[in-house]
Formats: sequence, C-alpha cells, structure tokens
Amino acid sequence: MNVGQAIELAKDWVDTIGRHVPGFCGAHLMGGLTYTPQEVLFADYKDIDLNIVVQGAPGYEVRDLLYQGRILEYGTVSTDRYRSPEVVLSDIELASNLAADSILADPLGMLAELRRTVAKEYPRRKWVVARCEQLKNSASQSVAELSRASSAVAALMRVMFLIRDLAGLVAIAGLRPPTNRRSLILMREILAQSGQSTLYEDVLAVLGVAQMSQAQVELFLVECAAAFDKAVEVTRTPIPYQFKLHAYVKPYVIAGAQEMIDAGSHREAMLWIAVSILLANTAIQIDAAEADRPAFQEMANRLASELGLDTMETVKTRLQQAQALTDSVFKASDMIVSSNPAIID
Repeated sequence: MNVGQAIELAKDWVDTIGRHVPGFCGAHLMGGLTYTPQEVLFADYKDIDLNIVVQGAPGYEVRDLLYQGRILEYGTVSTDRYRSPEVVLSDIELASNLAADSILADPLGMLAELRRTVAKEYPRRKWVVARCEQLKNSASQSVAELSRASSAVAALMRVMFLIRDLAGLVAIAGLRPPTNRRSLILMREILAQSGQSTLYEDVLAVLGVAQMSQAQVELFLVECAAAFDKAVEVTRTPIPYQFKLHAYVKPYVIAGAQEMIDAGSHREAMLWIAVSILLANTAIQIDAAEADRPAFQEMANRLASELGLDTMETVKTRLQQAQALTDSVFKASDMIVSSNPAIID
C-alpha cells in the first residue's frame, strides 16, 4: 500500500463508519499522511491517523481499531477547537494538519473554510510564535513535574515527556509538522541544519541514551515486546494511552522501533521503546496477577537505571540538567524562528 491508497482507505472508513459517530461534522487526516507524497510506500506497521469533528464532544477521545487489515487511529474532537482560524492556527496539533490538503469529509463546509485561512496564515510569525509558546509552557510544566517525581521510574517518565515537548518545539520552530515516533530524528535534522548538533547530543544525554549501543537498545526492544503482550492480555482498568494496548497495534510499536534501529537511529528509537515499556508496565501493575507484577516492575526499574536514573540523587542531578537543557532549547528555537526564511511577517 502507498500513501495515496492509505488515504483512500481512510476516506472509505469515514464514509462507511465514521460519519455515523453522533454529532459528526467532518473528518480530516492527522500526522504523516498529510505531508507525504502519495506514491511513497506506506509500511504495514504504520497507523492511519485522523480526527472526527463532532458537535458537542466533551474533550478529546482517541481509539485504535483494525480496518481492512490496517491500523486506524481516530480522535473525536469538539467543534470548539475548530471555532475560528485563529484558534486552529495557535493549536500545536491541528495547525499543520489543516494547513495541508487533509480533509476527508466536510458536509457543512466548515473545514474547507477554515483551511483556506489556515493554509495561508500557517507560516506567519505570530502564529509560529504562539504555537512555540504552547510547547514552551508544556515543557516548563514537565520540568516542574520532574522536580516532584517520587521515584526513578516516575522521573524517567517526566524526562521523556520533556524531551517530547522539546522535540516538538524545535519542529514547530522549523515550520515542520511535529511527530511522535520519529520526533528525535526530526529534531536532530533541524538542529543540524541550524548548526546546533552539539545541543542535540545534550538532548540525548538528558534522556540518558547518548552512550547506548545498538545491542542494548535491541535487548530492550525484546523486553518491550514481552511487556506489551502481557499488558494486552491483562489490561482492564482505564489508564492514559490504553487505546494503544491491542494485539494488532504491536507492529506499530515493535516494527516501528526496529525500522529506526535498522536505519542507524537506535538512540532515537530508545525514546519510543522506553515510553512503550512504561505504558505496558503501568497496565500490568494495575491489572496483572500479583505474582506476575514484580518481573515487569524490575524491567522498568532496570530501564530507568540504564538511562542513569537509579537513585533520587541521580534524579536531582538530572533535574538540574533538564532545566539547563530546556533553557538552551528555548533559545535555540527562538533563533530558528528568527532566521527561518519560510516564516513570514
């Protein structure tokens, strides 16, 4: 399947199933499909992301499902987030997607009207700065939560959220759509283009993966697969990102990481692997049989330890490093925005 065929599959799902969601007002693509040429191969493990715009939806709810053999992820999103071009243009998740040719269904004409303005105004400096400020605020919150972490594993989760925010900030400053799995690869590219590769190594150091070998990462990927399987088997209690815990999503997690490792980005893959291990362990510690829990908790503890977080003293040191890194990435993103010729006044 290529990208064009994946988009047609998304349209088919919307036409046959998605339009029956109560309050349906439209649908559009999210993520890589919005900016990848249609003839490019769309790997089997990748998911098809889209939003269903719903009148009166209370917030944002995400679901994963299997449709005609492909993973499809959709969020139901209130029309309130689409109420004006200004709201969309300052939204870190929606702006890049509605600036692209992403509309799958638009029975009210609402999305097309929005897109005309969003596509034109997307590179305007005031909107780029507004989106950057959102992620700066999120990153600052992640640092604050890291300062309150009560264990090494909890600290690792906050560090990973911080790195995700900082990678997204650099992407937005570079006028590139943020991404999840390949967020560090995109960050590396943009910082290299701006002559700041040293800063990128600092990012990897704060994450704790700067010195990790490919063999170490691949061992954790094996453990990640085992933890994911167990979590799928036992999960019952709602937790954040539980929608990912399905057997058919496993290739998205495991093959997606292996693809990065095979391409020489094993350190970057470790962020994806670590997040997946901690998500799985959260479900296991809540819902697995008591006898099954210690082995997976030990896996999470060892993960934190190998990433340099084994005592609360190391957590304190990492907090100081994270604060310094956050300041440096904020300055770097400001420089990227000020020097980016694609950004208009």
